Amino acid sequence: MRRSAAWARHDQAGTGAGSRLPGYSGALPPSDGTATKPFWDQPFLRSSLAIVIPVALTSGMLFRGFDGAQGAAACCVINGLVLMAVLVLQPPSRAFWLRATPLLMLAGVAALWLMIVAADISLIPFVDRPVAFAPDLFAPQFGGWMAGLYAFLLGAIVAANRTDEHNLMNTLLFANCGVLLIGLLVRSLGGQDALDYWSLSRQGRFAGTIGNANVTAVVAGMMALLATGRLLRLAQDLSQGLRERRTIASVVCHIAAWLVAVTALVATASRAPIIITALLMGALTLRNFGLGRIGRRRALYAVPAVVLIIAIAQADLLQHRLGTTGSEWDARLALWAHYWDVAMMSPVYGYGLGGFSSINLFTMPTVEFAQGAWIVNSAHGILLQLLLVGGVPYLLLMAALLWRVARDIGRARALHPWSTRNWAMAAAVVLALACGMVDIVLDVTSTIVLMLFLAGLLWGRMSPAR
Repeated sequence: MRRSAAWARHDQAGTGAGSRLPGYSGALPPSDGTATKPFWDQPFLRSSLAIVIPVALTSGMLFRGFDGAQGAAACCVINGLVLMAVLVLQPPSRAFWLRATPLLMLAGVAALWLMIVAADISLIPFVDRPVAFAPDLFAPQFGGWMAGLYAFLLGAIVAANRTDEHNLMNTLLFANCGVLLIGLLVRSLGGQDALDYWSLSRQGRFAGTIGNANVTAVVAGMMALLATGRLLRLAQDLSQGLRERRTIASVVCHIAAWLVAVTALVATASRAPIIITALLMGALTLRNFGLGRIGRRRALYAVPAVVLIIAIAQADLLQHRLGTTGSEWDARLALWAHYWDVAMMSPVYGYGLGGFSSINLFTMPTVEFAQGAWIVNSAHGILLQLLLVGGVPYLLLMAALLWRVARDIGRARALHPWSTRNWAMAAAVVLALACGMVDIVLDVTSTIVLMLFLAGLLWGRMSPAR
């Protein structure tokens, strides 16, 4: 039978490779000669990413922050699937991967070092072999580690591809505030006693669905900063006469989100997150005062910071805890001194992922110390935690990775001035890092994922659009 002209063109173009296989006839090309799009190449699927990504990143907040081995593994699966969807629906450009190569290489070397420690492989002469204290927990904990890398790449790709970041950030804010609101409502209604899974309140402090007051305080502070950044930008629009119905509705929604976040933050009575959030919120306010765009209505800029200060002043439990800072700080210093000594017992290799609980119980120096520290599940400081996990080499690798990301973000900001929302995202990242130096916030999978996603958004702006 005589073949059609369209089929002849199909073979000449080199796409009819299947015709060279015996017994294979292939599929007829379209009648108009155009290429057929994949079934997943649909606009509604791409637009749905602005909802799917933040919901996936927030899901762990409902399940104790995905803390522990099972949570880390679940977070890895969720973030991995979302990253695969983004790579299929919105693949980044070659230039993006070229810029990301140094970061991925550093992350790869750090991951390889963790595997070496877990496998008890000795690489350095005259140094004792590594001893992983919990090799059975390495796989799920490493999954949590990869979940953080996936979150950073998600943020970077979203920013590089100029995805609908406005709706994405709104969804991220409202989803997290919704989780905080659930915890506040259940706690206020007395439902916490009927729930075995959530520990919504500890010693009168709001612990949220994460189950830890300090970690919940950091999440609430990050959301308060993001909401503040958006409200300051909307205040500029209102001052310039942009009183559209959509703008008014956005103001109302963000005020509600800000109130939920600040209420949750103050209810935790967590000292460091509250103080640092107030300072960063004041810095955002002062920056907008310096813009000089509102004239007589500049007072609108100060409203979030002033309300937060008033709320802090009225928080009795927080005031009580501020009075006990000295004695609790001495206890924290003693804890750090002990874990520093433990880290120096294996300064090169550390003790592997997931081994802290075993290390802690194994190295109790006295009975008195054990009475207060047996329940501790983290070094309460990210630098000590990194030392305990992988030793000095791992700490240096992670420091180099952080420095490279910060350098790239700084260079991108110098070329393209940031908006108020970008400054708010940077403030949220700074809050998580600062609190991670003195608490366990960067030892909980969901908070790590949230911080790295925001960092990825800031870093990805340096890449050209696809």
